[in-house]
Amino acid sequence: MIWTGPTASYDSSTQYFIPEHLKNDFGKIDAALRGFITEPRLAKMEKVAGKRSRKVLTVFENTHHAHNISAILRTIDAFGFLDLFFLYSNQEMRFRTADTIDRGASQWLMPKRLVSIEKCAHILQQNGYKIVLVSLPDFSRTAKHYSEKIPSFSSNQFASTAFKDFIGDKKIALIFGSELHGVSPEWQDYADAYISVEMYGFMESLNVSVCAGIILQSLREFFEKSSDNHLLSDLEKKLVIEHWIAKTCSNAYEYIANRKPELLPWFEFVRTGNFFQPTISLNDLSLKPDKL
Repeated sequence: MIWTGPTASYDSSTQYFIPEHLKNDFGKIDAALRGFITEPRLAKMEKVAGKRSRKVLTVFENTHHAHNISAILRTIDAFGFLDLFFLYSNQEMRFRTADTIDRGASQWLMPKRLVSIEKCAHILQQNGYKIVLVSLPDFSRTAKHYSEKIPSFSSNQFASTAFKDFIGDKKIALIFGSELHGVSPEWQDYADAYISVEMYGFMESLNVSVCAGIILQSLREFFEKSSDNHLLSDLEKKLVIEHWIAKTCSNAYEYIANRKPELLPWFEFVRTGNFFQPTISLNDLSLKPDKL
């Protein structure tokens, strides 16, 4: 969905949002810059956008190894998802990528930075996400705050009736903890389930990017088979493609500034991905949005 209306009445944080004063410019950057992009590249953008899904949002808490982050970004892109949060309780921490591994994947995704578990959980709950903590199969890293009251699923159980009943028509937020400590205890107050990857060898854990790959592939297959509305809407596709064009077209800023300066506010808005601004309901003004 895309909200186009007064900012004061906008209260759906993960819904893509176009301010009322910019809504008449929607599509004009695409029209202005499309001629500078080759037909094969445009066709690739349209094909990929047609397969993008917002059914899964990944949250990575205090993930800091550049190689892991870069591999994670490639994985999210490869399996056709779009939105992700980097949650850093240490506000001095920034996520870094390794260019040789990332290979440009980040430019096709919508990453945002948050600094509060409480805020992140409220955003997810208010927008219809099931909050699922990714854990080791034996829960060794979450044993002290493990809850028997919520269900637990292995990635090889996604085709089960129990998992289908659990998801229903909801979206799912996967919470990945830090490489060393796993998810923080605070998540137990918000979690709806646990997910793990079944292992059969001597190793006790998987690299976070490998774990993410297995779970995201399994979820993609699940939604492909079980959901008729897991892909972007037509308006979302149009907005995402315009974002990609503005972000990747060479010398786009110079052209717009010199030839169509009236479109600069919209160009900057859509290029930077500001249509995806995680906030929380206006009913909870004590929690304010963070910026990447």
